[in-house]
Amino acid sequence: MGHSKLSVTIPDDIYDQINEYASKGKIKLSHLVTEALVDKLRMIKEQAYVQQVNDALKDEAVVKEQRQMAETIADNTDVKELPW
Repeated sequence: MGHSKLSVTIPDDIYDQINEYASKGKIKLSHLVTEALVDKLRMIKEQAYVQQVNDALKDEAVVKEQRQMAETIADNTDVKELPW
């Protein structure tokens, strides 16, 4: 994977905190920032997916179809309970 340089402006207190954390953990600051951005992007994508599902389930026809499909699967599946 290639790398790009990025210049950003952040509040001094945030910079001090991440710099201190990186120093104590012997982690490169760029690695810490990269991990934070990856986590944030993952969260944004997950929220967008959840919103898409919620939007789809606002449609009563979709809900009805999903319910029927679940009932059909349940009716045609031989499920044995496992002993605990």
